[in-house]
Amino acid sequence: MEISSKEVLRYLGYRDVAANERVSSLTGELIDLFSAKVVPRNVYGVWDCKFDSSTVSLGSMNAESKNLSKHLTDCRYAVLLAATLGPDADTLIRRFTVQDMEKAVIAQAVCAAMIEAYCDSIESEILQKPEFNGLYFTSRFSPGYGDFNITHQKDILRMLNSTRIGMSLTDGYMLIPSKSVTAVIGFSREKMRVTEMHTVELRTSELRTVEKCEYCAQKNCKARRAV
Repeated sequence: MEISSKEVLRYLGYRDVAANERVSSLTGELIDLFSAKVVPRNVYGVWDCKFDSSTVSLGSMNAESKNLSKHLTDCRYAVLLAATLGPDADTLIRRFTVQDMEKAVIAQAVCAAMIEAYCDSIESEILQKPEFNGLYFTSRFSPGYGDFNITHQKDILRMLNSTRIGMSLTDGYMLIPSKSVTAVIGFSREKMRVTEMHTVELRTSELRTVEKCEYCAQKNCKARRAV
């Protein structure tokens, strides 16, 4: 897994201007530090996918979500994924928050790029499995996107028994450790259409990032790519 300094700088808001030498140097330093100190973990499972125009059923999870249903159009199967950078990432960020706020801000961006790169690597791993040979996959769709209620974090963690990788939830459905992700990934035997909340087969992290930005509803996100 490689953490792209370009992606870190994008999360920091450097889109139309270049970062100065200090920011670039600290970015490289913190990428090296987090790569050495943080050990990501994940767990995922595959379920049959059933849906209509407004509801989705994956195993014991039943979600009222038009956006998720549209995202999974033509999908027969879906992977539920939970991934985390683990407690060491949170510990490092807390340390920098006390000692050096500049590093703390950059560390947040490093972790954002790192968890995305880690999830991309998991997708690549999944696609190498024989049972997924010849299938096409959607982008990741997480609780909290559109009308996919954030309370479904609880369903995903329960179904995946995520305590085995150290993941849990706060009472407000925020993930612990904080640098964690849950997501739904659809799989289909048909190449998928591109619609408002729908993506096609993706092969590189660059394309995957562009697709996420193009179909994300958060138009004012400072990390948004020009599309």
